[in-house]
Amino acid sequence: MKKLLFVFISFVFWGGQAFAQEKLYLRNQKAPIDCQITEINTSEVKYKPSDAEQLTVGVSINDVEKIVFKSGRVQSFGDPMQDFSFYKGQKKWIAKFGLLSPASGFTDLYIEKSVKPGRSIEFQANLIGLGKNSVINGQYDTSGKEFFYNQKGGSVGVGLKVLRLPDFELANRKLMHILQGGYLKPAVMLGYYQRNMVYTDPNTYTTMSKSKGVFTSLISMTVGKQWILDNTFSIDIYALVGLGVDNFRRQQSKAIREASNGLNIDNYNDIIPYKNFGYTRFGRGDAGVAVGAGVKIGYLFNVKKKKDSSGINKMRERLNK
Repeated sequence: MKKLLFVFISFVFWGGQAFAQEKLYLRNQKAPIDCQITEINTSEVKYKPSDAEQLTVGVSINDVEKIVFKSGRVQSFGDPMQDFSFYKGQKKWIAKFGLLSPASGFTDLYIEKSVKPGRSIEFQANLIGLGKNSVINGQYDTSGKEFFYNQKGGSVGVGLKVLRLPDFELANRKLMHILQGGYLKPAVMLGYYQRNMVYTDPNTYTTMSKSKGVFTSLISMTVGKQWILDNTFSIDIYALVGLGVDNFRRQQSKAIREASNGLNIDNYNDIIPYKNFGYTRFGRGDAGVAVGAGVKIGYLFNVKKKKDSSGINKMRERLNK
């Protein structure tokens, strides 16, 4: 009787184990797959579905979220796209400049650094005056001489790029660059420059100009797309919209008052938008809508880390191994 009971218990135990299934959880579907895991390698997970034991199916390891084994042990799989080490060999820094900016009277310089997959930080320096000195709206004085901006100054800014996570090309054989793809970039910028203000003297009714300083600030959202060529060069096309705040209109009005012996006469068109060397600002007062666009080209590089002479890094590596 005891022997028969032992056989019965063994049959129930081993039978339960035989019918127990592993559960495979995929990222693109909610319900798990009941199956028997047959192989896990660096590129895929192979399994036999519970309803087709003779059929072996392979799924990319990038699509696997976790596996719950018969024993209850859970093996999770992190998204490799979020793993910084997955992009080993790709350069994480770019030095860029605005390709079209010198034609507008300034030169835009940028430094972009990847901080993690899908995120990078971009610093900007705008050198106003390093570029073409343009004529102001075709204005001329009484002698027929043209008025030029004669701009000089600069601005600095910083923005956080939120990039679309890289994707695979050629059927999972080649990973796109960590800094490539479409992006959104909220940014702030502050600056100061001097430029000529053109106005009509209310006393003599002649066109005149006077140099005035302009303080600027910009809060913007940029949308763009960046391509990386051979892990060496970059092309970035973008457009921005934001809120521009500056004292341009006040400085223009001040130049007129000074020429008219203090009379508060604003004889200029405050509706016409004006360029703020990096964007165009609309609005009559100190604030208005700012828009801009451009093309950046860049060169990728890496920053070498300083060697730790104390040997602490080597000790950490040995401990990790």
